[in-house]
Amino acid sequence: MSREGSTIYGWAFVAGQEVIRKLEGLYGRDRAEKKMESMLLTLRSELIPERFRRAIIDFLIEVGPHVGIPEEVKVERRWSVDEFYRYSTAILAGFFDALNAWRGGKGTGKEGEGGEAGGR
Repeated sequence: MSREGSTIYGWAFVAGQEVIRKLEGLYGRDRAEKKMESMLLTLRSELIPERFRRAIIDFLIEVGPHVGIPEEVKVERRWSVDEFYRYSTAILAGFFDALNAWRGGKGTGKEGEGGEAGGR
């Protein structure tokens, strides 16, 4: 993965951790998990780069975690197809890994269901 991709992934992982903690405080453990999963599915379904970015920003505004937004996401510049796939993959992976790390730390009772594989 490129340096930009790993920077985006790192941001998404940290932002995902903040988001899930904030959701847990607002809604409780079960609803927080469902909200985060719903957000991931929404992001994954966005096939247009501008809508993908808008969905991320809207969700961050809704939840209100104290995380910055990287320039690649914040700046209103059209992404090339390669950039879209690279950035969206890094962001989705970071959010998903943050959710899985949170699940592992919470002892949700799913440890015996392949929780240690981490989906990779």
